[in-house]
Amino acid sequence: AYPQEGASPKELVAFLLEQRGLAPNALWPILGSKGRVSEILSGTRGVSKEQAKKLGAFFHVSPAAFI
Repeated sequence: AYPQEGASPKELVAFLLEQRGLAPNALWPILGSKGRVSEILSGTRGVSKEQAKKLGAFFHVSPAAFI
């Protein structure tokens, strides 16, 4: 029920989406585009500080979890 400590940003985002029953397209307005969401979930792009703040607010978790 909880992500493992030290999970990568892509694992954490995927876990939080799954736990909330959301599809990746729920993050398009948060992160700005379908491409950015896809890159984060595939692991080809990391999460910036600004994106971490937005994801933290969206998922109601600490932004530090995404960095």
